[in-house]
Order: sequence, then C-alpha cells, then structure tokens
Amino acid sequence: MLKIKHILLMGALVIGATSCKDYLDQAPLDLLSSDNFYQTASQANQGILGVYADLRYTTVYEYWNMSEVRSDNLWVEPQPNGQRDYSDIGTFRATSELGTFESAWDTWYKLIYDANVALQKIPNTTFSKETIRDQFLNEAHFLRGLAYFELVRLFGNVPVLTQPTSVGDANSTPQTAGTDVIKNVVIPDLEQALNLPDKGSLVNGLGASVTGRADKMAANALLARVYMTLAGYPYNDATATAKAKTYLATVLAKKSTYFAPSIDEWRKQWIPETSYKNKYSIFAIQYTVGGYGNPSIFEMSPSLPPSYTTIRIFGNSIYMAKDMRYEFDKTFSTGTKDLRGEGYTVLDGFDAETNYQAYTNTKDTVKVDGVTSNVYIYSMFYKYLPTLRKIKALGLTTAVEASMSDYYDWPVNFPVLRIEDMMLLNAEIQIQEGNISGAMAAVNEIRKRAGCDLVSTTVDAATAMKYVKRERRLELMGEGVRWFDEVRYGSWQSDIRNKFARYNNPTGTSLDNVADGRYLYPIPQNQMSITPGLYQQNTGY
Repeated sequence: MLKIKHILLMGALVIGATSCKDYLDQAPLDLLSSDNFYQTASQANQGILGVYADLRYTTVYEYWNMSEVRSDNLWVEPQPNGQRDYSDIGTFRATSELGTFESAWDTWYKLIYDANVALQKIPNTTFSKETIRDQFLNEAHFLRGLAYFELVRLFGNVPVLTQPTSVGDANSTPQTAGTDVIKNVVIPDLEQALNLPDKGSLVNGLGASVTGRADKMAANALLARVYMTLAGYPYNDATATAKAKTYLATVLAKKSTYFAPSIDEWRKQWIPETSYKNKYSIFAIQYTVGGYGNPSIFEMSPSLPPSYTTIRIFGNSIYMAKDMRYEFDKTFSTGTKDLRGEGYTVLDGFDAETNYQAYTNTKDTVKVDGVTSNVYIYSMFYKYLPTLRKIKALGLTTAVEASMSDYYDWPVNFPVLRIEDMMLLNAEIQIQEGNISGAMAAVNEIRKRAGCDLVSTTVDAATAMKYVKRERRLELMGEGVRWFDEVRYGSWQSDIRNKFARYNNPTGTSLDNVADGRYLYPIPQNQMSITPGLYQQNTGY
C-alpha cells in the first residue's frame, strides 16, 4: 500500500471523471507535476481532469464499502469463504491493517496532492481568458475541499497539506483536529468554489462547453452537507444549521432542474444513456468505457445470467438488510409497491438459464414498527447495474456492454450530490423550526413519484423526523449517504446493534465490536508506521 510519501512522488493520472470525450485528452503519467507541464490552457485542462480522475476508486473504497456496507442498509455474510474486506467492515471486525482503509486514505491524499499542484501551477499558465483560469482554480478548490471533508468523515483528525510538499515535510506533518480541518480548509475551499460557473457554463481549456464537472450548485450543495454534518454528532455546532439552511435555499431554488418528474425519469437516470448521464445529478463521478469505467458496479452487483448481462460478475455476499427489504415489499393503497424497488433498486432472484442455476432466495421474519413480516433475506442491490432487461423495460436502446473492456468498465456515473438529499436535509431543519407540514411536503413529493402512500402532515416532530430518515434510506440507498447519516444522528451504535439482533447475532458478529469511537475508522497502520508516534490512533482501535 502507498504511504503519503509515495503519493507525493506520483503526481500522476488515474483516469476517472468529467465529460466523457475529455477523458481521452489526458496528460502523460510523468508530466502532471513536472516543471514543463501546466504551460498552456490545454495542459491545465488535462491537469484538472487528472484531479477528477483521482475520484475513480472512491466509489469502491468509501461510498460503497465504508458507507453503505458499514451501515444498516446492507447485510454482509459474516463468515465468507475467505477474508473479505467488506465482511470485516460490515461486522466491525476490521482493524487498522485492512487494505480498504489504506486505499481510501491513499486515494484521497493522491487527489489532494494533484489539486495542490494545479493550484500552484495554474496561476502561471497562459490562458486566452481569465475566466477559464478562474474556473480551473475553483474546480481544484472544490475537489480538494471534497477530499478533506471525506477524510475527516472517515478518519477524524488527519494531516493537512495545502501545497505540494516534500517527503520530509509530509512525514513530519502531524494530525489536525477534524473540526479545524473542516473550518479552516474544507469550508474556505468550498466557499472559493462558489465562484464556479452555473450548470451548462463550464468550459475546457479551449473554451468549449463541457459537462459532468463541479459547478456553482455543486459547491452550494456540498457546503450544505458540510454544515449539516457540523450540526450533528460528534460536532454538535449550534450555529451550523442556520448556515446549512442558507445554502440549501440556494440549491432548492433550482429544484425543478434536478428533480426527476416521474418514476420513469428517475429510473432512467441510472442508465448510461447520453441524454441521462448528467440530467438530474448536482454532482456525480463520471465514468466512460475504455478502461475508465465504474469499478464499484462489480463490487456491488450479483452474478447474473446472460439475459441480464454478458459481463461476468462474480458477486459478493452483500444483501439488502431485512428491514430495508420490508420497506420495498409494502403494498400501498394503490395496489402497488414502491416503484423504486423491485427490478430497479432490488433484485430478489432469477430463473434458471443455460449454464445458470436459478437464484434461490430465502424468507425470514422481520419486525418493523411492531409489524412482523416475512421478507427475502438474500435480495441483491441492483440500482446501478444497467442490465439488458432493465434497459429494455425502460424503452432504451443503448448498448452499454458493447465497448466495455472488462467487468470494471461500466460507464455508469456515481451520484455524490442529488436534489432529493438536499430536500430532505432541508426537511430536517423545517422540523426543528416547527414547520412539520413543510417538511412532510418534501417527503411526500418524493413518495408520490415512487407510488407510495403519502405521510400525514400533522404528525409530531419525532414522527416527522422518523419519516424523513426512512425516506433518506429509501431514496438515497447505495449512494454512500446512510452511514454518515447514522453518525450525525448519533444513532450509529444502536442502529448497527439492532441490525445484528435482527439476524440473531450470528457467528462472525459481536456487539462488542460496535464499540465507542468506531463511528470513525482507524488511521491505517502503514500511516501510523511512517513516523512512529506522530499520529494518534482513533478511539476503539
């Protein structure tokens, strides 16, 4: 695994994000941090694309394994056939030596190093228009702010490097308190990014329009998320909610631009059809075929027969948690179930095909809100997989698999910021302010689109908050949101212990592992060993 000192020497590209055509216009691996690079606007554009490219594997390491798998959304096989990082993370057995933790740390610090290089060099680059220079610098600020925010959410106190740093200086840089990282680095970077152009107005080095890159709305939305994080556990900043509200108001003023108006549109946004890839997202990690695809699809998805996909997927033992499956199994007054569920977010199984046995699922009881039901316990997460069946059902014709180079090459974007997230964060604030009807109106707008029964607008605050939390789980499932919600709600420990109890605390799980302090991950052991005694390990490890 890479240590910070190795990351500082790389300064290279690992292709991954922005307008798909732009992905092919990349700098050679050894040029990004050299003195001869960043001389022209075209080179600067390549450099910024390189910073976006560093996001490629964050979907695997953080948003899937370290958020969704960690949360109560999913259930992992606690005794898989061999060591599996996802099982260790989901059962809270993981130690500081786990490879996924090191990979997440390395990936975010690689992005920070590349952003620091861009911020140092772009001011001296020749541009035809100063507005292009400003845009590139503000994109680098956005990405660095995002990286430090995620590092703090994952690891707490982390070292701060805001310029290209020598190996010696990096190895002697101590941790900074997470609160200080957010207030002194993350927020200033994102406030600078507020100067980005609006959606549809970003350009490349030649001034040509591009899509899929961070814009003004993304900066506002991420600042709203940052302040809502500060408002919750463990920071409990009483001033943060008012600041979040301001940024949320700016985002929600443009809600119609980002809210899919029908369930058909909602379903299509996850398919890599050109007209849908960035239609509704505020900010998404961009993927395209040719070795630049979304590697997390392979990690998330089941092994499926040829009528679903011609791409071989091995399938991990990761399933939708029983209480989540219950929510998607409810039949509403319309006679339908949640239209986001079966066949779109969840797949219960499949019939036998040539050389493929039928997928056998099993039912077990689960008690939710005092109601005991029988639900499938091995249902698969299916939201992002653009199968042949799903594409046909949606009336689309895109040939997703035709140009894929391997099973890591899915051209499916990953949503980092969506309008529904912002709507429901704002609903939390409305509940605090006593505006229950306003909060429930946001919940019901999302539920109506999904074909669900609407909730009462005259409930008490505790019930209203319960409805918001439930809707966040359902709407944002698989988007790397749930674990961090549980942390800021302060419910992570009870939520996970309750999940274990619903499965009768099987062998491979232990309530003792869900120990105080484990809302953070351990500082990776390789990092602890660079300069012994420099870092303090997190509580619980």
